[in-house]
Amino acid sequence: MKRFLATGAACLAIAGAAQAQPQDAPAEAPKPMDLPRDWSATLTQDATGLHDIMIDSHPGVHDRLNPAFKPRLDEGLTVALERAKTTTDAGGWWWALRAYVASFEDGHVGISVTQPNYGFATRWPGFLTLYRGADQVVADRDAADAATPPLGARLIDCDGVAADKLAEERIGQFRGRWFLEAQRVLYGDWQFLSAQNPWIREMSQCRFESDGATRTYALNWRATPDDLSARRTRLAQSAWPDFGLKHFDDGGFWISTPSFNGDPSSETHAELTALIADMKAKQDALRLAPYVVLDLRGNGGGSSHWSQLMAQVLWGDDWMIAHPEPAIEAVEWRASDGNIAQIAGFLEQLRASNGSPEYIEWAESAVNGMKAAQAAGEVYWRSANEPQAEDAAPPPAAPQLMAGRVYVLTDARCGSACLDAVDLWKTAGALQVGRETSADTVYMEIREADLPSGLAQIAVPMKVYRGRARGNNEPQKPSYIIDGDMTDDAALLAAIRRLQPG
Repeated sequence: MKRFLATGAACLAIAGAAQAQPQDAPAEAPKPMDLPRDWSATLTQDATGLHDIMIDSHPGVHDRLNPAFKPRLDEGLTVALERAKTTTDAGGWWWALRAYVASFEDGHVGISVTQPNYGFATRWPGFLTLYRGADQVVADRDAADAATPPLGARLIDCDGVAADKLAEERIGQFRGRWFLEAQRVLYGDWQFLSAQNPWIREMSQCRFESDGATRTYALNWRATPDDLSARRTRLAQSAWPDFGLKHFDDGGFWISTPSFNGDPSSETHAELTALIADMKAKQDALRLAPYVVLDLRGNGGGSSHWSQLMAQVLWGDDWMIAHPEPAIEAVEWRASDGNIAQIAGFLEQLRASNGSPEYIEWAESAVNGMKAAQAAGEVYWRSANEPQAEDAAPPPAAPQLMAGRVYVLTDARCGSACLDAVDLWKTAGALQVGRETSADTVYMEIREADLPSGLAQIAVPMKVYRGRARGNNEPQKPSYIIDGDMTDDAALLAAIRRLQPG
């Protein structure tokens, strides 16, 4: 059984204008990122620290099935140290570390600045592009600048570099996993943004095609407008609906879970607990409904425990036993002091908050197992599923308790435990609709660790799955793609209703 899966996310805030201070207010002390420092030495220190943390705690270092991991880790350090020789500012430090993290091609290896709301000064040439399929098209522009390409114009190249290669160099190098549609959807608008990254240059001129004609545009880079964040939010069409269960006049249900946070002290944990209780109270109506939509928009993961509870309410234990997911062979935990301390701390939280006995048992097993492996000089603690006997009887047939279809609505942000939910619910019989998800590697269960400077922290996976049916960095693809605005609830509901049989 797959259990608690924490997930981290790295983001770079774009700071807006500072609030004016009253004249009699005391001067605010300089914040860490604003203090003078030797950024070359800081990059050397932090890149080396990142390497050491991974060596100490990441399960990939000794992974016999991934012999390329250690060379990649070492090569990333070599590149970062070479960049440190010419680093003179915070931008050089940050983007070199971002590139190092991106080189792992793993969404569970992340990095973030520890100073709240810190952002780099950002420039643009008066327009932004987004991916529309394989094309990059102008999706936002400064309407007052007639020298920018029109909305809908398709990017061909810039300074002689083809559009797709340019995106790999300017975005993929620092975000990773550029082969995933989800990455291009989420970060494609960075093509024409410049945030103090010295490892790429601002393009001089670009060719665009519009209405069958090709035209070259000279780029005029300048500070981004104050409403850049609002523009990007509008373009992203990212939805984070409220937790809740809606019942429609036609008998259908819509259940929104924008997160699966497993932290017992979090507000999300309380909201999910209440949602599960509401589902149980309405179980009969849910099972008789003509359709149920499980809305995962905005869900970047958390704990797979929640999706299992939801499946039990809808389909019932007997159905889930009769329709099991392909069993994971084993989980191997990297037995390190940092990893043990992380799960031990989580165990204390569970006990203090009267967490579920199943959770507590899981955490106790992980802590004790890693300690035992460490004492024995072993790299991993292995938690294996018992293989099914060849002559074992198949599980008994079970009745289908869901009268109508169950739809799983996904977007590009679905990763980690969200992917576990899609795996589980589709195995039970749900139909995936919406957009292609993100993807994860087999390295899971992250913890956060500060880099030596204290200016950034990284997310480090602690365990590796063995024999997972869904492959490494393999997304879940919908049976029915829903085009259009993924924030338009009414349009999405109408599209799903059109999929109903009869």
